[in-house]
Amino acid sequence: MIKKISELTEQDKEKFLKNVKKSMALEQGIPWELMEPMIQAELDAVFDEGGCYQNNPDFAKDAELLRKEFGKNKPSIVDYMLWSSKFVTHSEYVEIEDD
Repeated sequence: MIKKISELTEQDKEKFLKNVKKSMALEQGIPWELMEPMIQAELDAVFDEGGCYQNNPDFAKDAELLRKEFGKNKPSIVDYMLWSSKFVTHSEYVEIEDD
């Protein structure tokens, strides 16, 4: 099922994240247990005071866009993944697979 990101329920977000985890493991060969801490560290670097994102020009641009979207409120990992999907695909919609 295709849904607009702004209309996702918490259940939809859980399904989306489950699909992301499965995709990373199957298609990219990256277990979620390795990715989750890296994603959290990236979010921490962007949103925690004194974060080191300014030191890398490429990362700084992405961080600026992320902060523009979320302000000072650090998003959850699933909200970050949804934003990333929207950013990469230029689409307000994601596919939510039913179990």
